[in-house]
Amino acid sequence: MSDAKVTYSEFVLRRLHSLTGVIPLTFFIFFHFFANSYSTKGPEAFNATVATLRGLPYLHAIEWGLLFAPFLFHMIYGLWVVYTGKPNPLRYKYPRNWAYLFQRVTAIVLFVFILYHVISLRFMDYRAINPATGKLDFYNHLHHEFQNPLIYWWYVVGIACTAFHLANGLCTFCMTWGITVGRTSQRYFAYAMTGLGILLFVVGVSAIHGFLNPPKDAVKTAQEVSVQAATVQNP
Repeated sequence: MSDAKVTYSEFVLRRLHSLTGVIPLTFFIFFHFFANSYSTKGPEAFNATVATLRGLPYLHAIEWGLLFAPFLFHMIYGLWVVYTGKPNPLRYKYPRNWAYLFQRVTAIVLFVFILYHVISLRFMDYRAINPATGKLDFYNHLHHEFQNPLIYWWYVVGIACTAFHLANGLCTFCMTWGITVGRTSQRYFAYAMTGLGILLFVVGVSAIHGFLNPPKDAVKTAQEVSVQAATVQNP
């Protein structure tokens, strides 16, 4: 009886873990990558997007109820799965065995990466204050951050892990929930998710380069704002 309860509890937890990976985290990642792509439009467009998002009503309720709580459960239980799992790609060299291993490796990397990303940009946002204007300027902050090769490549690795983890997670989700039942449907869906993962990676890295290579007119505007701010502070 007790064994049955443990098995059932594990079944429920794994299903919840699967669901939280797709709803709402997958949708949030799509939106997050899309919002970050505004970096390619320059400082004004990106900072306006950030200001709009930070000004949403009930922001804290949305963050904790729809993002942080599902993320914490998915992350903590996912680490437990990593700890208790036994991948065997060397014994059985099937693609899904390797995917199983890489899913867990990327989970560990993402655990560290996401904590760094959230803490540095959400809870240490004072670092994004532009001394020339005295206002939050996330574009300018990230423009300087990504000039550090360590931070640049750390984000590239984080984006790559995010793209793989999400794409492979969707494959596993569809198999777990009986959406892709046969081998043919699973194979073609895996092809589609491979394309999705590559697309996410390209969009993410393009956003980084949007911070590193702002449009010329945007750079000119930013310089004019800095000069005006300096003039006001030192008339």
